[in-house]
Amino acid sequence: MTKLCGICKEREATEACSVCGVPLCKTCLIEITIEDTHPAHRIKGITTPGITGEAVKKKIVCPDCVSEVDIF
Repeated sequence: MTKLCGICKEREATEACSVCGVPLCKTCLIEITIEDTHPAHRIKGITTPGITGEAVKKKIVCPDCVSEVDIF
């Protein structure tokens, strides 16, 4: 049994909102990319994967929660 998108209620959900957990299809989801600005993740101004983890983090959110996302 497939889950339907909680926003459009038409397409199959492939992801879930990281804030409220509503199922989302590829059309309705919003992907937010957050770059870590710590010096360990930068070499000459270019973001690189550091020894402390990934320098770029991605969050999947729904259109309702996009204003509530903590980007820091």
